[in-house]
Amino acid sequence: MSRLDVNTLKGQLLERDYDLLRSVDQYRLLTTKHLQRLHFDAAHPTPLAAARACSRSLVRLKDLGVLRSLDRRIGGVRAGSAGFVWFLGPAGDRLLTALHDEASGRRRNYREPSRHFVDHTLAVTELAVQAIEAGRTGAMEVLNIETEPASWQQSLSPHGTRAWLKPDLRLVTVTAEEEFHYFIESDLASEHLPVIVRQCEAYEAFRASGRYQAAHGLFPAVLWVVPTEARAAALRAAVRRTRAKPGRGLPQSSERRLDPQLFTVCTADEYAAVIRGDHLPINPPGGQEGEAP
Repeated sequence: MSRLDVNTLKGQLLERDYDLLRSVDQYRLLTTKHLQRLHFDAAHPTPLAAARACSRSLVRLKDLGVLRSLDRRIGGVRAGSAGFVWFLGPAGDRLLTALHDEASGRRRNYREPSRHFVDHTLAVTELAVQAIEAGRTGAMEVLNIETEPASWQQSLSPHGTRAWLKPDLRLVTVTAEEEFHYFIESDLASEHLPVIVRQCEAYEAFRASGRYQAAHGLFPAVLWVVPTEARAAALRAAVRRTRAKPGRGLPQSSERRLDPQLFTVCTADEYAAVIRGDHLPINPPGGQEGEAP
């Protein structure tokens, strides 16, 4: 796309079109329904009117080449246009590059991603959209929401090398009383629990560095969002087992003992209530919850 093509394209886009492009750029993958909830529901009197307006906008942006959709639809072919998964096309990428006067290094890979990547990315997008919707209700205000790689946190390892903590989301909210910071991880129960424990260890190590506290005066709650209560129980139990003392017949599953108070685990159904402050799952005392499957 030439500079003239970019300038021509700019004249064909509305302000809401740019909002759509920025959302797709930030979240990488969104369904039609995600984009409708973010940009159309609040501006139209009925969900049907919002859905129609959203569909028209997305078709036009696809025809212009700024957006593309994956071959696979969420819910299959019967889902219709609501099942499309959208990502930034080459023309949209170059347009945003030109708008931000960025180098061409932001170009992306446009091959069809793996099913696991799609499922996880859409799950993270859903958590971000729910946070934005919760903010619209007035229960709290969203001050900041960052996805990867903007959510990544840099620190130094004990050996003096650069280390990265890579949360799926960083969320900052505020109520009339106080400000809340979260590192959010979406777990689809596709990883073995030792992998999850190692990620928890990375959070403990980053907290010990004091880097985030120096900048913000606090350390975020680490919120794991899981698909079922059984998975939540297993994750909580795995965290608690790292605090087992030798001789009690429980395996020491981690080199670093984890603080259960740092980690909140909730199901996807509980998530919105948790970030609104309406519901806070607490680890039961005594370590009696179910063991990992």
